[in-house]
Amino acid sequence: MKSCKGILIAVMLAIISSFTFGEDETSKPFKLIMSENMLEKKDNLIDINSASKEEMVSQGIGIGYVGKILSYREKTGGFEKMEEMKRIKGIGDATYEKLSKKFKIESEIEKSSLYINEANDELLKYFGFEKKEIKKIREYINKNKRIDNNIQLMEILSKKRYEEYKEIIKYDKF
Repeated sequence: MKSCKGILIAVMLAIISSFTFGEDETSKPFKLIMSENMLEKKDNLIDINSASKEEMVSQGIGIGYVGKILSYREKTGGFEKMEEMKRIKGIGDATYEKLSKKFKIESEIEKSSLYINEANDELLKYFGFEKKEIKKIREYINKNKRIDNNIQLMEILSKKRYEEYKEIIKYDKF
C-alpha cells in the first residue's frame, strides 16, 4: 500500500513538473529523478520482540492483541518463532495469519526462567507445554505438593521434551 502511495506521489510530481507557473521565462520545469530504492517495497514489518505498544497500534494491530503480545513477551522473554503467537489465548490460525504479516523477529532474546511450581496453566502454555503435559504437571503437584528436581520432572515429561526445557525450568526462587 505504501509503495503504491510512493509511486502515485512520484507520478503526480512528474505531472506537476511538466507545467510552468507564471509567464516568467526564467522558470524552468524541474526533472523528477526516481532512484531504484523509491520503487522498492519497504520492509514495514516491526520487531515483535522490541516494538512498543504505540508502534504496534500504529501498524493497525488491535489494542487487545497488543496487550496480549506484550504480556507474552514480558512473561516468557520474547518470541523465538512467530508461531509462538498461537500459544496466546484468542490468537488462532486466522488471526495469526493476519498478525504475522505485520511482524518480524529481529532481536535475539533470552527466554525467561520458568518456575514450574508457581506457574499457572496459561504460563505453561506460553512456554509451549501441551494440554496433556499441563495435566500431568498438575496431577504430580497435587499429589506431591511440588516438583523438586530434574529427576521428578523427567518422570512427568518425555526425555525429548525434558531436554527442550531443562535449561529454563527452575524449582525455587532464591
